[in-house]
Amino acid sequence: MTEEELSPNGLFHGYDELLDISVDFISELGTTSVSVKELLKLEVGSVIDLEKPAGESVELYVNNRIFGKGEVMVYEKNLAIRINEILDSKSVIQYFKKELI
Repeated sequence: MTEEELSPNGLFHGYDELLDISVDFISELGTTSVSVKELLKLEVGSVIDLEKPAGESVELYVNNRIFGKGEVMVYEKNLAIRINEILDSKSVIQYFKKELI
């Protein structure tokens, strides 16, 4: 970002500069710890308990920052996330602005 692209108060002149930025979208289904011994016993068809109840909401992250919450669903034979909660847009824009400067 150059100084010319920022307004006098340090903010962007508009949001157009942000619209083409690529971000990493991550949804975490759950986590667990396993020993190397247990890891080596895994085979096709093994089940790993993620220690999270079925139907519970999952966290959504953009560039490793919490963005909202959603639920896992099947959409056209694929797993998908239905977004149930999103941070307000001002928080999202402020985050991206800090990342670019």
